[in-house]
Formats: sequence, C-alpha cells, structure tokens
Amino acid sequence: MGKSAKKSSLVKSLAIATVVFGLFIIIANLGGLIDKVVIKTTKIGDYKLLSESLLGLNGKKNILLLFMNNAEARTGGGFIGTVGYVTVQNGKIDPKPVRSVYYYDWKFLDVNYREDTKGMQSNEGTLYNLRDGNSSLDWRSNGKRAAIIFEKESGLPVDIVISITPEVLKYLLGKFGPIDIPEYNRIITKDNLLETIQLDVEYGTDKRAGKDPKTILSFVGDKIIERIASMQTRDIISSFEDVNRLIARHQLLLYSFDEKLARILNDKKMDGSLIRIASDYLIIAESNYSVDKSNAFIDRVTNKKITIAEDGTATVELIMSRLQTQPISFEYIDPHHPNVITNLIRANKSTIKLALPKGANVVSTSENTRLGKIDNEGGYDVYIFNSELVPLEKSEYRITYLLPFKYDLSSDTAVVNNTYQLQSGGWPYRLIHTIQMPQEWRLIKSNINKLEQKGNQVIYDIMVDSDQSLSFTYGKK
Repeated sequence: MGKSAKKSSLVKSLAIATVVFGLFIIIANLGGLIDKVVIKTTKIGDYKLLSESLLGLNGKKNILLLFMNNAEARTGGGFIGTVGYVTVQNGKIDPKPVRSVYYYDWKFLDVNYREDTKGMQSNEGTLYNLRDGNSSLDWRSNGKRAAIIFEKESGLPVDIVISITPEVLKYLLGKFGPIDIPEYNRIITKDNLLETIQLDVEYGTDKRAGKDPKTILSFVGDKIIERIASMQTRDIISSFEDVNRLIARHQLLLYSFDEKLARILNDKKMDGSLIRIASDYLIIAESNYSVDKSNAFIDRVTNKKITIAEDGTATVELIMSRLQTQPISFEYIDPHHPNVITNLIRANKSTIKLALPKGANVVSTSENTRLGKIDNEGGYDVYIFNSELVPLEKSEYRITYLLPFKYDLSSDTAVVNNTYQLQSGGWPYRLIHTIQMPQEWRLIKSNINKLEQKGNQVIYDIMVDSDQSLSFTYGKK
C-alpha cells in the first residue's frame, strides 16, 4: 500500500473514530438532555452504566460500527456497505481501518458457520454473510446477527454494535454548516448530501479511475475532525442537544450483549426493537431487491381507515401509496461487471414487509398486492408483497383486514389506541389516520392535536419520521 492509500485509510479511520467518539460523548450525556421527568436515581444509574460502557470506563469495550445506506433500503435499515471497528478503554478510542463489507464477507467460505447458526436466523432464511444480515424488523436481531457473523469472519470480539445511517452525517453537516471540498470542486451541505456523497461514491470520477470510491468521504471526515477538534466537550454536548431525534428516527441504533445495558437501550428506545403492545399496531418496512439507491427518492403515504362497528369489531382499510420522484439516472460503474451499462437510480423494486397484530384476518387485497404471510416476529404476524415502481408514476397497494379483537363499547366511554412504528433507518412518510366510529359516538379527547372531525369521523393527517402512539377517547351521546 502506497503512502497516499495509507493516508486515505488513516484519515477515514480517524474521521469515523472522531465522529463516533463525539456520538459517544453525546449519548453518554443524554441523561442531562432528555427524559427529564423521571426518577433521578434511576436515570443516573442507567446513564452511568451507558456512559461507562460507551467510553470504556468499566473495562475495555469492542464496538462494531455498521454504516447502513438507507438509500438502498433493507428491512433492518439499509445495505451495510461499510464496516468499522473500534476498541474503547478509559475514554481512549483505538480504531481499526474502515473496510468495505466485502472485505469481511469474502472470508465467509473459510468459516464453518454451520457449527453455530443460533442467533443468525431471519424470517427470510439462514444468513451467512454480513451484508445480507439486516433483514429482521426487530433491529436487536440484526445487531446480534451482525456481531456473530463479524466475529466469525474477523476473529475479533464484539461487545456493542452501533448502526449509523447517512442521516447522521446530514445531521452533523446541519450543525457544522457546509463543507468546502476544493479537490472535487464541491460544497457539501445537508441538503445536497445524497448527490455529492452517496452518488459520487458509486458513479464518480474516483470509481471510474479505479481509485477508492470512498475517497471523498475522507475529505468530509477530515473537515469534521477539524471542527470537532476546535470545540470543547461542553460545546460539543450543547451543540448536539437534539441528538435524541436521531434515535427517535431510528437513524442511530445500538445493540449490546450485556443484559443490563441491553435493558437500558430498550428502555430508552435506542435499540430499534419492536414496540410490544396489545392494541392496534402497524409497521411497514421496505427492502430494495433492485440493488440501487432509489429508496431515497420515494414519496410514501400510509392511509389507514379504521371502521368500528357497534359491536366493537374493527375493519381496517390500508392503502400504501408510493411514488418514485427521480427518473432513471446516474450511470453506474460496476467494477465487477464493467461492460454492463446500468444506472444508480433505476425503477425501484422492493419487498414490502408489514407486521400486523397477531391473528389479524386479511379479507381482501388489490390485484397488485400479492400478499403472503411469511412468519411471526415480535408477537406480530408478518406479511410481504412486492412493489415495482415506474418512475414518476404513483402506485397504490390496498389491504383490508379485521383486527383480532373488539373495542369495548359497552359503557358511555371508549378508548381507541393505535401505534405506528417507523422502520429502522426509515424515511419520513405521510400518515393519514382515520377512525370511523358508530353514529352515536363523538371524540372527547386525544393525545394529539390538529385533528379534523367530520361527525363521528376523526382524521389525523401529518408527515411523520418517528414512532406514533395515538390515543382517542370517545363518549356516547
């Protein structure tokens, strides 16, 4: 390896280490930033263990970093294209070179995985490589699977897994401001990140010239290093006070083998686990099988109407609308097939996966929604169908089902609770939530604002980028 290649690798490692260390500091100090209305002794104890673990203050910690590209969606977030590994002890971080996921997966043939497949299963079959391991709805399964596979491929131990999407980098750019990269004649902002980073990595001049296509990331990392290095720790913390939004949006996820730490991550909703509730629930996740970056350019609408009959029976009409807003574009240079002409953005082909309450009865689907039940995950029934989009043309997929329980309408008041969970690494979508009650019922109160009421019908129409827990209390006239 030449000097320039070594320098590039070193810069990338330092960039990743610095950014992650900054995130460690932020997460470790979340106790003073969020969830203030809790029992202080509990919070102090939880965040003490969290900070000690992430900063290696209670012993050396080996941390696997998964960089998920949610522009190439997977059920558990995005394609794991880049992998990092750091050890942390007493606040000192020691990074290994950042690698392409194929660096490790090319070794899988030399590893006898079949001796131990426990924890490596998904509802899409047995997985034996890291790049395809991001397939479960519950991200804890993905984190555990990634750790097991990585340990077998690399021979390195893993204590904690952290998953990061490009939205984290966009967040950093939003805090630090634009970054000028004169070597590429580009000014990178949070608004043009996709075009200048994710796309340039795949079809840019470096890839055409046979260089490391992630070189541009090194320059970005170097600039971020300079800006973080000039800040005091207290300034870093104050600059990242809303980092919990990244966690709420499932763009930053953590997994730990340690039971106590795992409990804290679950309690703080940092682990991407499925929400366990006994009422109405829905998660819609997508996984791109056309292997391009078109998921970043889709407008999504979830239109769900719940009609509740006088006996409490609930019928759900679910319409999922998808529109690819970017035409086929960006010539794609695949080093493995240099003579095949293709594009980075193509007609999106995705498998859509839904989790419905266990026992929900699907009564009908639209002709283009060939729904199949594949598994049970997290106590929910899991269904899939394929979505193939024609760029710039909207497609709708319809499913009608009965909830497996009845709402209690036996008294003068009734409560209707509904939960929507965002896919790990998920993109924002428009939610149109409608409840149609029997004629004599009217809404008394709700935990949300901006509701439209039409007689006994309530409509909640909003753009969402995080989990939604809705509660409606009705009274009988």
